[in-house]
Amino acid sequence: MIDIDAMIQKEIENGYGDANAQSKVCQDLILKAISASTLNRNVTIKGGVVMRSKTGNVRRATQDIDLDFIRYSLADEAIDAFVRKLNCLDGITVERVGEIKELKQQDYHGKRIYIKITDSKGFSIENKLDLGVHTQFDIDQEEFCFDIAYDDEGASLLINSNEQMFAEKLRSLLRFGALSSRYKDIFDMYFLSSHVDADKFKKCLGIYVYNDPKMREKDIIGIIKRVNMVFKDKSYTSRLRTKDANWLGVDSEVVTKGLIDFLKRL
Repeated sequence: MIDIDAMIQKEIENGYGDANAQSKVCQDLILKAISASTLNRNVTIKGGVVMRSKTGNVRRATQDIDLDFIRYSLADEAIDAFVRKLNCLDGITVERVGEIKELKQQDYHGKRIYIKITDSKGFSIENKLDLGVHTQFDIDQEEFCFDIAYDDEGASLLINSNEQMFAEKLRSLLRFGALSSRYKDIFDMYFLSSHVDADKFKKCLGIYVYNDPKMREKDIIGIIKRVNMVFKDKSYTSRLRTKDANWLGVDSEVVTKGLIDFLKRL
């Protein structure tokens, strides 16, 4: 029997703060429900949930789930049908609360919903889901087993590859430069730089950067020049030094130099 409150207390014991523990439990249950549903091949998980799971670092905890639908509509009625499909675990009910919101951020367009999960004792938690549409079918999605609080089996789902995540984060930095507010991405890329296949990453750079008419950089030299300019911006680098951004706990100057060195080796 699922006891949400007991699961939250366990995550607090594992080092999560109260809010992050609630989010972690809600995310785990959603991931498990997706993996157990008939739509498990129509979803790929991305963003902070993947980074937290890959790094095993509590400091990379995130408050929401980012996912893309694969060959599945983002229409409101399709989203509600997706939520109904999540009611496949014994002892909990899943429902959407609030409105479905259009989502437009720096380099992202999708929809946002809030999910409420209630156990048999009436204990409820909520979490935010940001939904997009997977369009890069030239990039293979990876199978990944999330280690979750719900059971020992975990949740096996499709996720963005390390190379795809790195390329997406780098593309955003190139587009917005020192105006970018995605500071955690820098530390994500530094971590991912040790876990990517160079040839696969170069393919992703072609898709996300070189062959994108919106992008100015057409080769690795252009990328390095742009990234160097960003990292020389004093206002930007000062924001990188905040504790909220630096989840890795590695000096930001080491991180920025490491990223430039990585790009030079490509």
